[in-house]
Amino acid sequence: MNRPFLGLFLASFLVLFYSLAFAQKEVTYSIGIFSGISSSFINDEGISQDARYKYKYNVRTIPFGVHLGLDFNGYGFMIDPQITEVGQIFNILNTNGGQVGRRDIRQQYFQIPFSYKKHIIDLSFFKVSWVFGVSPAILLSASETISHDPSKLRFPAYTFPVLQSPEFTALGYEVEYDGVNVPQLNKQEILRKEDFKSFQLFGSIGLRSDWDVTDHARLSFDLRANVGLWDPRSNDYLDRAKNQQTLYELSGARRDIFVSLTLGYARYLSIERKTRVKKVTPFQYYGPKRKKPK
Repeated sequence: MNRPFLGLFLASFLVLFYSLAFAQKEVTYSIGIFSGISSSFINDEGISQDARYKYKYNVRTIPFGVHLGLDFNGYGFMIDPQITEVGQIFNILNTNGGQVGRRDIRQQYFQIPFSYKKHIIDLSFFKVSWVFGVSPAILLSASETISHDPSKLRFPAYTFPVLQSPEFTALGYEVEYDGVNVPQLNKQEILRKEDFKSFQLFGSIGLRSDWDVTDHARLSFDLRANVGLWDPRSNDYLDRAKNQQTLYELSGARRDIFVSLTLGYARYLSIERKTRVKKVTPFQYYGPKRKKPK
């Protein structure tokens, strides 16, 4: 999916918004802002098989987002442009299992989630809904860094020829029978923004509650599980990993998964469309005059 297709997708969704709103007797429009947090998990086949790493759970932020919504009787639609941070931290373990550093994976996206709401509870002042969405996302920034103390780590055997080269021995890498002595690294970048895909697509499912605290003010709580449809890394980087050209990476598929919790404030307006009554002329009501029989 490229950017022209993204524009077409957005335009189609707006047309759907308008057509549905025009067809309903009562429509509630809402516009607002929100913020929140996310807990990320990276499902990476290479990292899960690598004895150097151990998963560590962490929290990222959703600093800002804008909400546009339509609610009908029993269902609704939303567009929620937002900035989202995903990624995860992995502890680095030495040959004895001790923690000696960390691998920090960070990605920041500009997302445009398009969501469908199915109201479970649909009261005049309170709604609870299932939410299903799809979210195109443009990559704003990304990096993976390695930080560790001088220690001994388990590197794959295919990396030994590289680590024994003069370039790496001068840096302090030393291959031994039971591991590799490594120097201290401080936020050494192993992947840059260019090593990630510039576009991602997320699917989501969750629950949302909307509280109408006044006649025109609404508070919302939104809890969702999100998953990226593609491996976030570029094809060039995946080829390097597959060809065993990466020291701190084992080849394997990756998916970004995160749970988001947001709190939003919106202004809303309910409009009831009046049913037009077609005027009937006396001639149409009584029908044409019949001629009297001779």
